[in-house]
Amino acid sequence: MANSEDQMDKHLQSAIFGAPVLHPDEQHRNLGTFHERIDVGITFTQALMRDYSTELKSEMAAHPDYQLLLHGLLDEDILNRYVKLANQQHIRFAIRNDLMYQHTPTSLAIA
Repeated sequence: MANSEDQMDKHLQSAIFGAPVLHPDEQHRNLGTFHERIDVGITFTQALMRDYSTELKSEMAAHPDYQLLLHGLLDEDILNRYVKLANQQHIRFAIRNDLMYQHTPTSLAIA
């Protein structure tokens, strides 16, 4: 009986607050993924300083099964540059727009 009540409580908690997330701060800083899953990470500060197309292109060629993650708050010209690159290299990409993803100078803008 107690086991059934525990399961019901977990179900209710999940319905009210959402599914529990492992290391939420890390995922919010890293566009929804874990640090150890990132091959190349570019912060907002770095993305504003220079173009990383050459480095990303070589990584895309070496790992065609990887996915490019872009923060939706990147400047439009920067965002368009990397979307175009992903399309040219036939790499999957996702633009993360959720407010939970951090937008600080040291959080990732590109992964």
